[in-house]
Amino acid sequence: MSALGATAGTPPAESGRIVVATALPAPDDGLVRVSWPLTIWRLALDPEAHPWSARWRLRRPAPLAAVIAALLLLLLFALGGCSSAPLQSLRSSTAAPRPAQGLRCESVLISQEVQVPPEGELGDLRMTIDDVPPVLGKLRVLVRHPRFAASLELSADRNPEFDKVLDVSPGPGQRSITIVLSRPPHARDGWPRRDCKACRLDVELTGLFGAREALDAFFARAMQEAAAIDGAYTSQAREPATRLGAALRDLAESMSAEARRCGVALDESLRSVQTALAQLDGARALLYGAEPDVPDAAAVLRTWEAAGAALKDDVAASARAAGWPSSLRVGSAGRLRSAALHLDAAGQAAALPPDDRRIAARWIAVALAPDPTALGQRLSALPPIGDLGDARTRLEWVNPRPGSALPIPGLSRRSSLRIRDWSPPIRGKRCIGPGGAAPVRDAAEDASAVARLLGIDERRLRIARAADVSSAREALRHSTELLCEAPQPDVAALFQGLEEKELGPIAERLEEVLTATDLRRDHDEVARAILARTSQLLCKVFDAENVQRRVASVVSYKVFVEGGTRILDLVPQPLVCGNHLLTAREVRRRLRAAYRDALDKHAAKDRLCPVRAGKCPDEVAASVRRLFGLRRPELAEPAPPESHRLEFPPPFGFSDEWVQKLDRCAQEACEALSRLRSEAPFGQFDGPVCPPREPGVERPQEVMLASPESPSSITLSSCDAHAGVRLTLRRLREAGTLVAIASSHPFRYGSENVTRQGRHPQLGRIYERVADLTDPDDVSRRADSVFEVALTPTVANQVFYFFSLRRRDY
Repeated sequence: MSALGATAGTPPAESGRIVVATALPAPDDGLVRVSWPLTIWRLALDPEAHPWSARWRLRRPAPLAAVIAALLLLLLFALGGCSSAPLQSLRSSTAAPRPAQGLRCESVLISQEVQVPPEGELGDLRMTIDDVPPVLGKLRVLVRHPRFAASLELSADRNPEFDKVLDVSPGPGQRSITIVLSRPPHARDGWPRRDCKACRLDVELTGLFGAREALDAFFARAMQEAAAIDGAYTSQAREPATRLGAALRDLAESMSAEARRCGVALDESLRSVQTALAQLDGARALLYGAEPDVPDAAAVLRTWEAAGAALKDDVAASARAAGWPSSLRVGSAGRLRSAALHLDAAGQAAALPPDDRRIAARWIAVALAPDPTALGQRLSALPPIGDLGDARTRLEWVNPRPGSALPIPGLSRRSSLRIRDWSPPIRGKRCIGPGGAAPVRDAAEDASAVARLLGIDERRLRIARAADVSSAREALRHSTELLCEAPQPDVAALFQGLEEKELGPIAERLEEVLTATDLRRDHDEVARAILARTSQLLCKVFDAENVQRRVASVVSYKVFVEGGTRILDLVPQPLVCGNHLLTAREVRRRLRAAYRDALDKHAAKDRLCPVRAGKCPDEVAASVRRLFGLRRPELAEPAPPESHRLEFPPPFGFSDEWVQKLDRCAQEACEALSRLRSEAPFGQFDGPVCPPREPGVERPQEVMLASPESPSSITLSSCDAHAGVRLTLRRLREAGTLVAIASSHPFRYGSENVTRQGRHPQLGRIYERVADLTDPDDVSRRADSVFEVALTPTVANQVFYFFSLRRRDY
């Protein structure tokens, strides 16, 4: 095969570079085929030249030298791996002993024996000390030289050496230290077994141990002091600045002294904390002292922030864990919020003149009062109101929005106070005086002072006549802006004595007063006072108990209502008595109830029909017509349901109980009552009547007289004792003409007292009266076989027995 054919049929060699060759016409292509090892050797030495080139020569010796060096290095590694084994590392660990309790600068000794294995070559000995106590500052480590030769490896601030104190800075949370004793470069085999089989390693650790616990205790006590100071700000305590306790100072001094032994500087940090607490309490004592003044809040804030900047590393961590705030500005003070609010308020008044600062200090105390008791104490220390501008400024302190700017009253120049995230505790009525919430020293005195500034001498305006209403209104218009009662209209004289008068005189006085007041045009304090007093008067007059007391009879109703039937039309609004609306319909209902009770008693009280025990509706109706000037058949003058007019008199009628007694005790009165209802015009009779008699049913006041063997009885269950009852006797054919009327209790027969006693086989001892039906002087005859007798029981529910007799047995 020719060189050209070999070149064309063989793929190009895969290497880092591609050699492009252009075939020349044979035999002038210049290529001489060589063996494959030689081809590879030529490509390794000169990749840019063709390995079969007839003119191939080594142009640079550097590739040849690199290849020879690589081969020698590979040969050296192969020979070394076969000739020696790797060195071992002997590890051991021990725990550091615990130091004594409390903050102490001391040293702890760790002594550890390391057992060297009998076989193998060691490269180093590593001892790890676990549970190293936390230290404040640097940890000083002293490693004693062991019995064997070795070099020391340790992460220290300088090159480690045996028998020299080394400063080690442990990382955050690091609790272990590893000490490495390395094999010397020219050590013989069996290191360190030739010097010791149980080698002792001695290490001393020196540092300020127990610092974190001591710092935690210090800052916990410091926060207790700070919380006490903050509580003193909240309660506005007046004690002098003695809050910094001796226990905190003693603890700080002992900690600083112990820290200096180990070269740790704690003096500045602890002293700055104490200074910050002292200045904070001093500011409180100045603000709430006997002579209040605004403290230098900026100086307190700078001192506190400087104390926070002086806290570093572990000291700062203990402070943060205890809750020590880095600043006393509002929003960053943490648990010292009250102190921060006070300092923020004091800082706003720092630029005022000295006299104004003393006034502003009192107002800061008012704004930050924690409770009503403290607020009252602070209000009592305020200066009196000087002018009307001072009075108006104080009203802006009532019900303010949280965080709003409040003008400070009484200053020589305008200044405001803004309490962030806080609302002053003044809530209530926005006015000056008793009942008002304006911040003043004494409500009554300051209200009087404002009234004098307004030109008002009297605390109350007395209105004794209707003509005084106009002048009283003019005085009130100038005082309603500032005063709660400036002055309060006194209208008692206008209504004096009206409560015990009748409705006629009351209506005349009210018409005069309400006309002068003109409620439809002016609805001010005077109008409201007169209207309230009018409502109070009418509520008391129309009270249910008062109506029952005043309307004790029909005559008293006439006297009470006459001339006042239109009294409710004078009031322009509904009457509200207590929590209930008193309508005209309810007033008429109460008067009707009292009038009906009076009608029940009218006949008996005025002795219209003493024989019938007051059970005579006709006589009662006639008396009502005479009293009220009515004509028959009129009985009343009722008012329309939607009207405000009172009835004079109300509709005629009796109570259910009274009518029920008529049904049992006076049957003829039932007929008269029914007749009155049928004759009365529409709406003038309002009351029950006796129920109609059912056929075949005997009425309770009727007695059937049968044979002597069949006695009859009746119980007067609904008739009053000592009230006459008329009974109807119906005699049957088999009954005799004599009737024995008996009862176990005494009674009256007509006008005769029955005192005769007898004895009955079944009834025992009885009181008995025999009536002769044939004697018109003894028994009233109403029709054939129908007679009427009058009985008066002496007890309630008295039972009477009737025996028919054919002969006299007495």
